[in-house]
Amino acid sequence: MNDTPTAAHVPDPYYGYSEVKPGWLDANGHMNVGHYVSAFDDGSCPMFDDIGLGWDYTEAGEASVFMVSSSIDFRRELRAGAPLEMTTRLLGYDRRRIHVYQELFHREEGYLAAQAEFVFMHVSLRSRGVSNIPPAAMQRLAEIHAVHVGFKRPAFIGRSIGLDWKPRS
Repeated sequence: MNDTPTAAHVPDPYYGYSEVKPGWLDANGHMNVGHYVSAFDDGSCPMFDDIGLGWDYTEAGEASVFMVSSSIDFRRELRAGAPLEMTTRLLGYDRRRIHVYQELFHREEGYLAAQAEFVFMHVSLRSRGVSNIPPAAMQRLAEIHAVHVGFKRPAFIGRSIGLDWKPRS
């Protein structure tokens, strides 16, 4: 299957790949919680590149997307060198925000290691204030959302956190 984005094609989901790097390990001998965000960040690049808001966009110096909210559920540990596969789906968007859901899998063993929900804000790098997403990116977001809107959302999305909450399979 070819998941290379084109104007007519929207991957469902977008796939990204990485591996557990030695610097991501903690004293427990597994991937430190802080580096799950790094892995999810790696995994979101294909979608943000397709939208036109990836690192090339940021390096152009006008604007970027900043993560402003996150929720991560850690399901199974990951050890040094583990190959990772991340999936990304667009949950929603408006003129300034992008809401995504991601899953992180051990690529060889196939298990779900973590899942995450993130909200990103479009920010002007000149004023450092919130700014509108460019029209071309808004158009691509609409195309992606039209495909991803049918995704069966897991109970994790939008959940509250507390001692009464139990993960659902």
